Amino acid sequence: MRLYGDKSKCPFDHPLEMSEKMLQRCGGVPLAILTMASLLDDKAREDWSKVYDSIGFEHRKNQVVDNTRKILLFSYYDLPYYLRPCLLYLSIYPEDYTIYKDTLIWKWVGEGFIEEEQGIGQYELGERYFSELVNRSMIQPVWGSYGSCFLIGCRVHDLVLDMICLLSNEENFVRVWDVNDQRISYQINARRLAIQRRVLEKDDYLANMCTQQLRSFSVTQCDVHVMPSLSSFEALRVLDMEDCSSIADGIYHLGHLGSLIHLRFLGLRNMPIDKLPEEIGNLKFLQTLDLESTGIEELPQSFGLLRQLKCLHFKVREVTVGMHLLGNLTSLEKLLLVFDTWSPEFVAELGKLTMLRNLNLFSFDGRVLNDNQMKALVKSLVKLQKIEVLGIDFLYSVSIGHQDWEGYVPPRQLRELSLRTESNILPAWISPSLIPKVTSLSLMLKEVKARDMEILGSFPELITLWLSDQGFGNSQDFLPDVVGELFPKLRYFCTPAPLRFLQGAMPSLESLEYTYLQVNQLKRDRIFVFEFGSWENLHSLQKVKATIRPDAAHENEAVVALELVANQHPNRPNLTVNIW
Repeated sequence: MRLYGDKSKCPFDHPLEMSEKMLQRCGGVPLAILTMASLLDDKAREDWSKVYDSIGFEHRKNQVVDNTRKILLFSYYDLPYYLRPCLLYLSIYPEDYTIYKDTLIWKWVGEGFIEEEQGIGQYELGERYFSELVNRSMIQPVWGSYGSCFLIGCRVHDLVLDMICLLSNEENFVRVWDVNDQRISYQINARRLAIQRRVLEKDDYLANMCTQQLRSFSVTQCDVHVMPSLSSFEALRVLDMEDCSSIADGIYHLGHLGSLIHLRFLGLRNMPIDKLPEEIGNLKFLQTLDLESTGIEELPQSFGLLRQLKCLHFKVREVTVGMHLLGNLTSLEKLLLVFDTWSPEFVAELGKLTMLRNLNLFSFDGRVLNDNQMKALVKSLVKLQKIEVLGIDFLYSVSIGHQDWEGYVPPRQLRELSLRTESNILPAWISPSLIPKVTSLSLMLKEVKARDMEILGSFPELITLWLSDQGFGNSQDFLPDVVGELFPKLRYFCTPAPLRFLQGAMPSLESLEYTYLQVNQLKRDRIFVFEFGSWENLHSLQKVKATIRPDAAHENEAVVALELVANQHPNRPNLTVNIW
């Protein structure tokens, strides 16, 4: 399955005897089987026996774990040179930790693991590296929502983590100080130090550690009230403190931050920090600044000096303080902002960020954009012609009509679009002729007409579709029937209301989700009107999830109806029902 995708596609010249020998040595361990298959995937069949001999398997039956380790070690040395440091770098994370792809790639960039190539951005190249490690089964993928269609991160299998920690230690690549270590040498030869899940003692042990040579300092899930002075790091390129707390005065202060003149990555996610010092402007080479889930609410004037910044994550109550400097950051490729109120300066500055590839704006304040603000936003978006990922999420706060998007023509390379506003109709620019490469759409509309469904179903590369109305499924007529020959590649579909799938509709659909079904509105003449019987036309269906707004008198009936249709489907899809 790993080699050919399907058993029916196995070629006639598949080396069956050698496969069986390898499977026997894998001992039924899934990690060993997947890694071995991934290892053989790009090897000529005549070389399989050489691979088998090179690994040096133990021949005793009780050596399954040792054999797995040898497969993993052989797979590591089979990696291209550029992937080895990327994999070893994962030893900075604790066991069973979810490593987010976006953060990891920007760290790789900051460490210098990803060299620039003409015509290819460093982040894009990092995505290729990440996918290659997944394809080689060296890391385990973590899928996001949307029915497991999008890769958001990874975890490292215990045996793989053991191996890369051992290799990292031997090569002085990373030194890890975790909860199992009582002490660590004052003199560290490695260029990278990672501290994991520790309560640091008040003995200045860490403060006295020699850190001049460190290029990377990572602290994960620790108490940080005793830390080395930032002035002691003379060559630091990556400083990442994530999911940490403080039991001292409750706030961690970034004293001497301006001395880290070589810094490329500064990650402060979920940290007890309420102020960014003015001296951050000294960090001329800073590429990534992650301030998500901190107490920081304003940016200093020197923020505008970060001309090399490529990625910014920031949550702020008002997009006013410091945002008039945003237009100075002309190297920005990714911008994620969560805010409560707008400012005219911010909207104007946004249009200056012409290198943006990924833009996500979130607001949950319940206010409505006026016509001038909306026109200003569209005017700025028109200038961002490199955008590949665009998210405008003003949930329940902005009423946007067709005329509000007048003059907007999206870039053809747009891949992901999330437009969650109170829109009356489908904007004309959401069309397969204008944005043919779209793979993900998330839309909030008051009604979806048959013509809209035809347009959405004509996107040739669409994999996920998330539709919602403003009434949590109040309208029985929200969606028309889904006819055949539409949505050829769609794998995940989320809808707020029942609908019928006609013969040939959504041939690739694997995951179907219903949000906020109103039980009392699913009754007509005391009979449940569930169009779930049309599931039989979804030949690839594997998962169904339904969230029901309860009606005490009929709640069980709804659940039973769902279970009955799921059991009658030839694939017997996995069914999850939640009561909202």
